[in-house]
Amino acid sequence: MNDLTEIALRRSLAALSPEDLAAVAAGRARLEVHHLAPRPARRPPATPVPAHDHGVDVAAAVERINGLPTPAAVEDYLKDRRFTVSVLKQMARALGPTVLTTGRSKAEVRRDIVAGTAGFRSRSAAMSDGAWT
Repeated sequence: MNDLTEIALRRSLAALSPEDLAAVAAGRARLEVHHLAPRPARRPPATPVPAHDHGVDVAAAVERINGLPTPAAVEDYLKDRRFTVSVLKQMARALGPTVLTTGRSKAEVRRDIVAGTAGFRSRSAAMSDGAWT
């Protein structure tokens, strides 16, 4: 008997009540082995969870981005070295449906955040400030 088998057997016997253990020892009860179905493999999460976020409060960053008035201001804000690709993608998802999250590089995700936030607001303002009157 190998060590793992012995450990498993000891754990199984330890889980029995004193009455059950006495019944097995006296021959009034017996132990049975039931084979369990293997557990299905766990699916990875639909959205990758980053290993760490470099201390970035994504909610606060999103609030700050939403408060910035121009695309240039958003672009400057996103140059923070703590904003890795995974953090930028978290921010893009949190910013909502106007921001794409398909960028593969830092530059692409930054561009999508700028275009989907202040860029979107400035284009909307340009169209509504007399363009349709």
